[in-house]
Amino acid sequence: MCYSAQVQADYKKYVVMFGATMSIRDFYEIFYRRGLDPKIKIPKAVEASFGDPQSDDERAIKALIDDFNDKQATKFEEELFKQRKRLADAERILQTKPTKKAQDDQRIATDKVKQLMGRHADLKRTELRDRDSRIFPGWYVPVMVWEDGKRVIKPMRYGCRPAGKPAFYDVKYP
Repeated sequence: MCYSAQVQADYKKYVVMFGATMSIRDFYEIFYRRGLDPKIKIPKAVEASFGDPQSDDERAIKALIDDFNDKQATKFEEELFKQRKRLADAERILQTKPTKKAQDDQRIATDKVKQLMGRHADLKRTELRDRDSRIFPGWYVPVMVWEDGKRVIKPMRYGCRPAGKPAFYDVKYP
């Protein structure tokens, strides 16, 4: 079963409302790690918090976000090319002799092209939507914690792991 939540991802609001400070080092680290491992998920709303960088640290994070998005766009474009070729091949086969494989390829490629175009458009989109704040288990979000006598905002993973279970439990039983 999948549990999701809606988050308030704008850390600047936390700072104003609660007088919290942001652990910029932790945010930089998680965005850096995501560049190495694209399986790390961070909501678009969290990325948007760094859309207008005010300091050198925020500019460094923004550069990591832009680099990751460029890599994702390239990946989507390559996959889109493959799926369009698959669709064209299937349609060519269907014109000569309808087969079950060609029909399946046409259906799957059409769906994947639509999905990839949507993901690519989401990368380029700047205005936030409600779904940009939606998180799922394993995704990183800003969390306010009490550390050394002050409130600090850090990125942490959202999870539903039962108490006492090891880390591999998250992957084995999502």
